[in-house]
Amino acid sequence: MSETPTSTAPALERDARPRRTQEERSAETRARLLDATIASLVEVGYASTTTTAVCERAGVSRGAQVHHFPRKQDLVVAAVAHLAARRAAELRAKAEALPVAAAADRLDTLLDVVTEAFGGPLFDAALELWVAARTDAELHRSLLEFERVAGRGLAQLWREVAGDLASAERFDAVLQLTMHLARGMALQKILRSDDTARRRLLQLWREMASSSLRS
Repeated sequence: MSETPTSTAPALERDARPRRTQEERSAETRARLLDATIASLVEVGYASTTTTAVCERAGVSRGAQVHHFPRKQDLVVAAVAHLAARRAAELRAKAEALPVAAAADRLDTLLDVVTEAFGGPLFDAALELWVAARTDAELHRSLLEFERVAGRGLAQLWREVAGDLASAERFDAVLQLTMHLARGMALQKILRSDDTARRRLLQLWREMASSSLRS
């Protein structure tokens, strides 16, 4: 009696798949924790974001979380930094795709990029940490260094977007004022959904910034 041959194709297919290294598995776990943390900060806020809840969202063990991020402060600051780096890469790609434009058009683009940076999940998550840091000294210390590094990186990106405008005498002051304006308007949007006044004020600021850079 002949024996029916046993198919080994599935086993061969499994063996043919490259096995992930420990470093790759660790990076994936870290990324899942960071993404889950951002989602939690945006959805339920800092106070309700616990390491246990983040682990459940990420589908990883508590031990894995402690291995990568021993404290909640480490986790939340790293998560915002992770998202900020991703957002900066997106803005840089957008800036690199811009055609060479006249100074006025370049300024419009710069203001759009700056105001766009203060919005979306990154701003929402960072806002949760800023508010919590007011009364949490440990979080404040952790967040302060991140803000310094991120601020320098964004300023460099915006200088690249600005092109020749960056050599204007008042460029740094105009950039700083634009950041403050954009941040304040982003806060206002939490309570006011009507964007009419915001658009009008931004247009006024474009005119004022253009005039300032020319003088």
